[in-house]
Amino acid sequence: MRREEIDTVRVLWQEMPGEFTATLAFGVGARDEDVDQLGITHLVTRHLLLSLLAEPDTTAGLLETSFTLSGEPTRVGEDLGELAALVAAADLSGLVLTAQQLDATDRATDLDLDVDDAVRDPWASLLARRLGPTGPGLLRWPVVDPHRLTADEARAHLARWFTAGNAVLTCTGPPPAGLRLPLPAGPRAAHVTGPSGGPAGPAWYADEVVAPGIAVTATAGPQAFLLLRVFGTRVDALLERAGVKAWSTEWSTPVGGDRLELGLSLHLRGRNRHRDSAVAARILWQELLRLAAEEPTPTELATVVTRFTRPPAEDPQLRDGLERLGVLAAAEHAHAQAPLAEAGHQELFDVYDEFGDAQASAASRLGPADVRAAAASWLPSALLVVPVGVGVALDGMTRAGCPVGSFTPQGELLRPSLARRLRGAKDGLVLGDDACHLVAADGTVHSFPMGDIMLVQRRGETLLGNIRHGCLVDVSGFTGVDKLVTRVPPRRHRIAHD
Repeated sequence: MRREEIDTVRVLWQEMPGEFTATLAFGVGARDEDVDQLGITHLVTRHLLLSLLAEPDTTAGLLETSFTLSGEPTRVGEDLGELAALVAAADLSGLVLTAQQLDATDRATDLDLDVDDAVRDPWASLLARRLGPTGPGLLRWPVVDPHRLTADEARAHLARWFTAGNAVLTCTGPPPAGLRLPLPAGPRAAHVTGPSGGPAGPAWYADEVVAPGIAVTATAGPQAFLLLRVFGTRVDALLERAGVKAWSTEWSTPVGGDRLELGLSLHLRGRNRHRDSAVAARILWQELLRLAAEEPTPTELATVVTRFTRPPAEDPQLRDGLERLGVLAAAEHAHAQAPLAEAGHQELFDVYDEFGDAQASAASRLGPADVRAAAASWLPSALLVVPVGVGVALDGMTRAGCPVGSFTPQGELLRPSLARRLRGAKDGLVLGDDACHLVAADGTVHSFPMGDIMLVQRRGETLLGNIRHGCLVDVSGFTGVDKLVTRVPPRRHRIAHD
């Protein structure tokens, strides 16, 4: 792999067969946005593309924003130069028009969120619970109405993040002759570090999520890679054995320094979701406990490493599936380019959200005792979420709830609707000047200060959130709940498009 520098932008390239491809990536993503500017990276990149004659493949993800161009090298070089010039001197006069054309449903796709319901996704809930309104903890919340974002905010966002020092160009061949990348000067960006820790000891909580999920705070490296892959494989097998119709998604989310939030979120199918959620939660916790107490077999570890490093064409089961989908060639191409992409990630980030060849190679030198020791070390940080109304008894886990009080402030009282009362609800919602308060039947009061509030409306339901707690509660069944729209700050009223 060769290294160059063009206009102070780091360039990595390697001769590879096939069409010439270049990717200009910036170290900025959704984790770098403010809770009141969520979606600004997406808006800015879409606006830039409207002025670009080329049509690059664009991703505005959790960690990075990238533009990929393929074709004849000279033409790709011209398009890259035009893109860099647009970043350096963006015309933001038409930002309102871009906002009108923006499809809010694109965000979950662009962030590569493998979820059916972003607002109620268990992994998004776990991150919000652990990190609050910082870094990846922002992923739970829908984007701000793009019409509320201003040209000055977009200009400041470009100036901070879209700089030469915060960019890297990777190419599948020598950079085009005469290539210029006139990006604004600036350093590699520093990212907000999420708060460390969480509940004292392993804990679980209930939230408005579609299924259970579990996370531990881990250290990036080969132990994390092996533990996650062994854990996911075991959980999938146990769910099938228990008759739970579900699949799991493995997550490795950087939260600052060398820390990761590592774990699984589940996706349930079928009608018995409450029963299946309780069974699945027990499987998640018990299997994590077992990994902390018992060493996995050498065969399990070898299988994980081989599966990760083997090209798709050499894995018969994977090959058959990719052929049925008609994407085998694309998967093979992506596998071949993986080392180049990984090298680019290493230039931009200390820790990335995907495991690469370096971790897999190091993992092959670890043994079962290393995995058990890592699981035991990270076990005290375990945090598990279950859907509201699901009862679980998890030995060794304490229940963690949001802070509540017993004093009900003055304000307008909204009572549960008849339908809500018929379901047994005896709670109330108090709308105050500086906060909203959910009063439970036992008299406990869960407060939502206006500085921490989030109002999410979607599919005919209304959800009230506290961004500091990371929680959501369903308040749809209160008479007059639409009055909340006029009480919350305008940017905290979000319309979710799942």
